[in-house]
Amino acid sequence: MQIKRDVSRIMREPLFIFILFSAALYVLFLAQKPVPENEIIVSEARLKEFYQYKSQSFGLPAIANKLEVMSTEERNALTEDFIRAEVLVREARRMGLGESDFIIRQRLIQKLEFLADTQADIPEKAEALLTDWYKTHKENYRFPAEISFTHIYFVPEAREKAQEVLSALNSESVLAIAEQGNRFIYHKSYKRKSQEDIAAHFGDDFASSVFGLSSGIEWQGPLASRHGFHLVRVVNKTDAKIPTLAEVREKALFDLKLSLNKAARQAHADRLRKKYTVIYD
Repeated sequence: MQIKRDVSRIMREPLFIFILFSAALYVLFLAQKPVPENEIIVSEARLKEFYQYKSQSFGLPAIANKLEVMSTEERNALTEDFIRAEVLVREARRMGLGESDFIIRQRLIQKLEFLADTQADIPEKAEALLTDWYKTHKENYRFPAEISFTHIYFVPEAREKAQEVLSALNSESVLAIAEQGNRFIYHKSYKRKSQEDIAAHFGDDFASSVFGLSSGIEWQGPLASRHGFHLVRVVNKTDAKIPTLAEVREKALFDLKLSLNKAARQAHADRLRKKYTVIYD
């Protein structure tokens, strides 16, 4: 009876349970038959993955359906392609051809970073953090001031002519004068353009000056640009404003996901780096 009680007590000991569990895992490991290096396993899952990258189609349900409706000839051809690719990859690895290949190194890095992204639950986190993110970064989404105007262009030598036409435009003889001016290389009218947009066509000085004009029916100028001189009638101006989250939700969500991806990848790399000793030679 004493022996039975001793055995029962030992079997309840945490150390005994740990040793028993470890022994079971070791037996299971020994029982597994290692796959020889020269043995290629063709499975449904590996064919799906191979076809996915071969066709650059990443919708797994669609791929599964495609494999199911393949003819025998098509499936055999796909299998042979897979085997050929597997043979070449294994031989390349055996010869060490990828060890110093920069492109292969970058691809491996990308795969690890993608793994970090999937483990970080980025979409769920982004949805939860979006409102706070926008409050902190809303200045990044500010809508710029915009202007709508029409203009009459004069070559650099025609400033006096531009002044004469301005006087006529704001008098009763508008119809007789409106067609005067020279041909401009861009547009006669601009609608809802930012100062940056205007500067791209006219130069910074003109862009700054035109945003300083008042809107209305009166023609103003002449304003100098890098092309010459311009008489301008401002149709409308809107001030810069910070939009609501609803107005820029898609862009803000995209930016937040990028930020979370970057943080997740950096954290993953930092965790892995702790496994290594860096020696500076």
